[in-house]
Amino acid sequence: MRAMLYAPQIRAESLETAEATIKSLGGTIVYHRQDSQIGGGVIAHLIVEGERAAIGGILDLISAEKLDGFTEFGPGATMTGNAAYRVAVSGDEVGILLVFAEVAAEVPTRVYPETSAMIRSLVATGQTWIAFDANDQIVGYALSSKQDNTIVLTYLGVSKTARDQHISTALVSKLKESGVPILTDVRPDNKSSMVERFARFGFVEIPTVFESTKLRWEKSDQA
Repeated sequence: MRAMLYAPQIRAESLETAEATIKSLGGTIVYHRQDSQIGGGVIAHLIVEGERAAIGGILDLISAEKLDGFTEFGPGATMTGNAAYRVAVSGDEVGILLVFAEVAAEVPTRVYPETSAMIRSLVATGQTWIAFDANDQIVGYALSSKQDNTIVLTYLGVSKTARDQHISTALVSKLKESGVPILTDVRPDNKSSMVERFARFGFVEIPTVFESTKLRWEKSDQA
């Protein structure tokens, strides 16, 4: 598994410390780029390779702001081959987190220290679907749970390198296969036209007292 790590401003000595920490956790740095900044410090880009547990430990440090100046991360490899789909299982959380971090600003949200736990809990429901490529790299997700015979779709995301391949459509279709209603909501400041996209998926707006747009899909005789 590969992950991209980014530090917008970091001192050279802090970068050395961060790299040593990455290696101590089992990560191998396969790409390193740093650009000097006027006034001191550097911008650092790393691509780190390792087992899921190693990458997960590194991402947890960044989420908790404990890896010196590194504040952002995302997928470290582009999509290979066509996407396939399955229900998410334990062990998929790190791959989901990488894509979540990449697309979070579109929701908009960001990675918080508790984001990993949230992903784990939704994977554990058995209702979350993922899309993955020929190298078993996760490229999309529908983070979902089931409440009162209704699927609640909390987050839908697709890696930027895997777009324009109808992956989000396919993920929603997998949720629809259960035949039960699906609920989701879209924040008013969403940056990826999700209300319009869900309308194309057959969702309709329903009343809500909150600022977000609440949407519902229900199977019809023609569905």
